[in-house]
Amino acid sequence: MENRTKNIIGKVDVPLLVLFLALVIAGLLTVYSASYSEESPQIYSLDKAYGKQLVWIIISLLIGVLILTLEGSFIRNSAYIVYGVVTIMLLIVLFMPAIKGAHSWFKIGGFTIQPSEFAKFATSLAIAHFLSTTGVKIQETKTKLIVFFLIAVPGFFILQQPDPGTLLVFFSFIFVMYREGLSGNILLGMFFALIIGVMAIFFKASEANVNIFSWVFEANYLYLFVIVLASVLIHFGITYLVMPRYRGKKYITNIIGASMALLLVFSCNYAYDNVFKDRHRDRFEVMFGLKLDRKGVGYNSYQALSAIGSGGSAGKGYFKGTLSNDKYKHVPEQSTDFIFCSWAEEWGFLGSFLLIILYTAFLIRIIMVAERQKSKFTRIFGYCAASILFFHYMINIAMVIGLAPVIGIPLPFFSKGGSAILGFSIMIFIFLRMDSERKDVLR
Repeated sequence: MENRTKNIIGKVDVPLLVLFLALVIAGLLTVYSASYSEESPQIYSLDKAYGKQLVWIIISLLIGVLILTLEGSFIRNSAYIVYGVVTIMLLIVLFMPAIKGAHSWFKIGGFTIQPSEFAKFATSLAIAHFLSTTGVKIQETKTKLIVFFLIAVPGFFILQQPDPGTLLVFFSFIFVMYREGLSGNILLGMFFALIIGVMAIFFKASEANVNIFSWVFEANYLYLFVIVLASVLIHFGITYLVMPRYRGKKYITNIIGASMALLLVFSCNYAYDNVFKDRHRDRFEVMFGLKLDRKGVGYNSYQALSAIGSGGSAGKGYFKGTLSNDKYKHVPEQSTDFIFCSWAEEWGFLGSFLLIILYTAFLIRIIMVAERQKSKFTRIFGYCAASILFFHYMINIAMVIGLAPVIGIPLPFFSKGGSAILGFSIMIFIFLRMDSERKDVLR
């Protein structure tokens, strides 16, 4: 057993493991600095955030070593079982007492466990297992529907908690499907849908009126008119620029696209009025710059921006931050969702740029390792991991600097949170284990 473990560890991708450990250590030191207390200065103090984070990191590494001892075939064959167990956890947690207004955690003593963090790697395993099955092709409608079902089931339970931030991360699986052969038109369509949806929410939130030739229109309805007008212009463009034998399909595509765009706008309007809560609407208005609310819903973002700006070019130095630590409490949640501002204040623009390079190198390495696989399962799982981590780090940093609404997405390996560090670590160690047998597996 010992020799087998050493043999597996010897095959582990060292650059990926080093980048992973670098992020984990940097994250722990940042949590330590952000929540440091002179009453409990030891980094292993369990009554402080950094002590609990250290415990979770140790647990994650121990479980990671255990994963490295498993057979790759066992991991593949257990994919649906893991997916089913985590889905049941997502259902059960809905009946747990609410914490911060959400039914997202199991509370065990002084620790909490958030099953939605485990749903990310569990869903990745299920998707990888299904898409790697012989005869399954992503181009087939049946395959698309099954993948959608695998994503939608945990997504539905996460929505009920509610945890919109985690639900948003599940959209990252579209990149995995694209890598496996999904039409680029669908990816492009989703990109345009995102733009149309954001613009719809912007116009709805603005409640502005537009005066055209003495006629007053609500900007929201003028936006609908622009979509219809664009569709009409495209229709005439098809008539005069496309060869006759291709026009029929182009007309149908244009009609379907315009109809879906209009439906999306109406859906966004309905959701804004009837689904979004006041705090959600306020966050969008602050993000779009439609109102200033420095003491209300925009407080966290403004405080975070001031902390980031105070870091300057080279930062104030480790443990010398004054706006992003527990001592002054200038930035709420500076150890969790807003951990990036703690790093930025201490290390400045150069340090922030270095961290982004480190994350980018980590993601690129995952993709490089995924592309060298003979096993389709491992390749797909690697792309799932890269997509999830990319969404997390992109949206978290955008959220902290005010380019996205505050929706509670942690920065991977940095933000305080046992479930998050454990879930991300399991995902990476599963990938490392599967990669270690790449020369021995044919599928």
